[in-house]
Amino acid sequence: MKQELPAKETIRRFPLLQVTEEQLSSLLSPLLGVHYIERVEKVEGGLTNTILRVWPTGGSDGLLVRVFAGGRAGWEKERSILSAVRDFLPVPEVLLASDGAGDLGYPSLVCRWVEGIPLNAWRKQTLPADVLRLAEPLGRLTATIATPPVRPGAGTETAWRATVSSVGELLLVTQQRLASRRVQRRLGDALADALSARLSKEAKPLENLAGTCCLVHGDLGGRNILVAPDRNGSWHISGLLDWEEAFFGWAAWDVGSLFRYPRRFGEAFRARFEGGYRGAGGALSENWWTTSRLLDATRQIATLDDESERPVVYADCRELLELLVLDAS
Repeated sequence: MKQELPAKETIRRFPLLQVTEEQLSSLLSPLLGVHYIERVEKVEGGLTNTILRVWPTGGSDGLLVRVFAGGRAGWEKERSILSAVRDFLPVPEVLLASDGAGDLGYPSLVCRWVEGIPLNAWRKQTLPADVLRLAEPLGRLTATIATPPVRPGAGTETAWRATVSSVGELLLVTQQRLASRRVQRRLGDALADALSARLSKEAKPLENLAGTCCLVHGDLGGRNILVAPDRNGSWHISGLLDWEEAFFGWAAWDVGSLFRYPRRFGEAFRARFEGGYRGAGGALSENWWTTSRLLDATRQIATLDDESERPVVYADCRELLELLVLDAS
């Protein structure tokens, strides 16, 4: 089973913006002081923002500049969340926030650079024993997202709200999608029917996942988790990035998102993850491995209902859903 989508089918929501050094110098002038920009590199990742790493003179590790081509909504959400969780989670430190009135013409955040490599890339080049040692910290991190006393601030309630009001409503919308001609064509009748039956059978356990409304990262996975070595050579989680899809909802959403590709993580990894998650105060249902992945499957089904034609993306969704039905049988 393929685990990654080919780059040729990565479709950005907004094109990469062309940012000049003059614009960056103007934006960063409050931080640069007597220094100037020595080097700029575009950073891969994300489908919405333009992300740059900027090295000022003076020996700094660099700055992370995120330019929000989608406008103020994503910028306001990310800025407020980073401020709210900085004492609990390894998120970038915001040094400067611009609403886009000048400088680049788009809202932007300037953060201190976070050293590390994405978990996905690290996992591929690391011994299984080292990956296993990160399972418990990853469980603690995932639980901690849901446990800080974070609530929407004034004016952010709409931006932070889930697109559906309950898991029950989400399941209803998902069942309607599974019955649609577009999804049936992309999945095949047999798989669509099997998923519909499985979601119906697990409706009650899924609705019980809701629990207390909490902060959800929304796109928790190996692209947005950075790891870095300690001084003694051990690896730790150094950064948690990209909060644009965050909302207040169900903690199991992040668990399912993290384990979307289940073959990447063995039984021992899941057991240590569970220990770390519960140890950090997180609540997991007895059958969390299946129910959280079923909840995440609603995202794959929503993708399959998209009007655009992305055959490689849809083939990936179909394989994930086939595997889920197979594992749950």
